[in-house]
Amino acid sequence: MAAIRLDGMWDEGYAIDQYILSSEYVGEDVYGYPHFNNRYTPIGEALYKMKYNGHYNTSDLIVELSKPFLDKWLPGKNISTILSVPPTVTRETQPLFIICEALASAYNLYFRSDILYKHTQSQAKEMQDKERQLRGTISMTRQAKIPCNILLIDDIYSTGSTANECVLVLRQDDNIKNIYFLAIAKTMNAR
Repeated sequence: MAAIRLDGMWDEGYAIDQYILSSEYVGEDVYGYPHFNNRYTPIGEALYKMKYNGHYNTSDLIVELSKPFLDKWLPGKNISTILSVPPTVTRETQPLFIICEALASAYNLYFRSDILYKHTQSQAKEMQDKERQLRGTISMTRQAKIPCNILLIDDIYSTGSTANECVLVLRQDDNIKNIYFLAIAKTMNAR
């Protein structure tokens, strides 16, 4: 597993690994929904089980798989707080928040899930390029009180549109100096 550099408006960003190694279309169910035989990376499988099967205890495995890269990458970044990209889908339990809390605990950092707010239920990955206008759909609920560096985390990196919009919003706060971005996994078709 080798971390994948992600270009964006952040100061530096990475995905821990790919999400899916391969995907084979196997047909449609009786309702016309397509089905695929997916082969996941280890972190992709843990993430899939957490997000779509409710196996919230996989956060420990995700942290364990992330640590070899994060132990090398995080020192010297002087990160004060972890922020999550705001979720589009409302769930009683947010898998991304569980992952962020586990990473914050492992690295003795603060985690805030209530600083960035998304005003739309639209997912950038489901929009055509010409429709992918997220400007103004993210807002910040509170300004930082002191100078700080932020680690912005998302679970799956697809287009980067939402994460880039989060960074644009965060850059409006003069107390936020550096913004680092981490995705747990990157989709095969991500640019």
